[in-house]
Amino acid sequence: MTDALNPLWIDSSEAVSNLAGRCREAGVFAMDTEADSLHSYFHKVCLVQISVAGEHAVIDPLAIEAEALGPLWDACGDPEVSVLMHGADYDIRVLDRDYEAEIHGLQDTQIMAMLLGEKKTGLASLLESFFAIGLDKRHQRADWGQRPLTQSMLMYAAADTAHLADLVALLRGRLEALGRWEWAREDFKRLEGVRHQSVERDPRAFERIKGVNALRDVARDRAFSLVEWRETQAQARDLPPFKILGNQPLLQMAQIIPEGPKAMGKVPGIGPRFVGRYGKAVAELLTEPQEAPEWQRPVRRPPGNPATKKRMAQLIKARDVIAEGLEIDGAVLCPRATMEAAAELGQGVGIDALEGAGLRGWRLDVVGEAFIEALK
Repeated sequence: MTDALNPLWIDSSEAVSNLAGRCREAGVFAMDTEADSLHSYFHKVCLVQISVAGEHAVIDPLAIEAEALGPLWDACGDPEVSVLMHGADYDIRVLDRDYEAEIHGLQDTQIMAMLLGEKKTGLASLLESFFAIGLDKRHQRADWGQRPLTQSMLMYAAADTAHLADLVALLRGRLEALGRWEWAREDFKRLEGVRHQSVERDPRAFERIKGVNALRDVARDRAFSLVEWRETQAQARDLPPFKILGNQPLLQMAQIIPEGPKAMGKVPGIGPRFVGRYGKAVAELLTEPQEAPEWQRPVRRPPGNPATKKRMAQLIKARDVIAEGLEIDGAVLCPRATMEAAAELGQGVGIDALEGAGLRGWRLDVVGEAFIEALK
């Protein structure tokens, strides 16, 4: 089915403006994005796919000034225009980060599928299940920042939006039949509000590499120094850190210093190219590593209060009975973090207290009374 797609390639401000006009005129369009998170250090939006009124387009934001995409973001921000997406959380965050764009009028097919109790909610699984459409998976890990893109890559990208209108119509019909469409609309609204949040780099990030916490003394210092060096190189070359130096060779060199360039080149995961480019600097770093942050014994979580544990068990039981009746996943009905907050409230709580614990909207309506009963 995807082989029949022949998406329009858009790389000019005029074409973007025309496309945005068609989106607003239609009042509904499907959208997706592709980024280069697997191929660069500084991730960026590399493609924006649009399907509107039976036509498909792939926008090249790398060839267009950011301001020229404004008409499209205006269409996305119009609550009277429905924007159909699948699993939009990441897309919404990167569009906010790169363009300060917002989406209103969102309809997310992954949320819809979850509220229907679908076991597999990936787009490929849903299209296969409902329409017998198989998506080509050859380009899942493609570098979308490269140019030019092959026709096969363009068709792959366009397929992510080409069938969303049909999928929305089917899923919405089922949700309405079950009286759950308003649930979906509430969850769409919540998702529209997510924003990108910058996170400062943690100097202890190296401890998250499997095997590092078993290292002590100078071996730990070498591991820390290699990670810091790798991060600097990755930023300078705009590459993912793993493309500079993998975790396994990093750990091996932290424990046993290679004796000379020839020995370094024989470390699994390191070849002549690495040695030629970085060998001297890495050898010096391993000889005189920086001092790593002092090792800290992991903080053991104190045992929970027996009464709180008992309340938590009661809440899980109450939630799962309702979830089973609705034929949806318990975590969709009420996530564990919310139940933990409710369990901490103690006995004899009311609706207002549950709302304060994070149980709101349709979820409060559905499980609120059962939770109050469970907490008595």
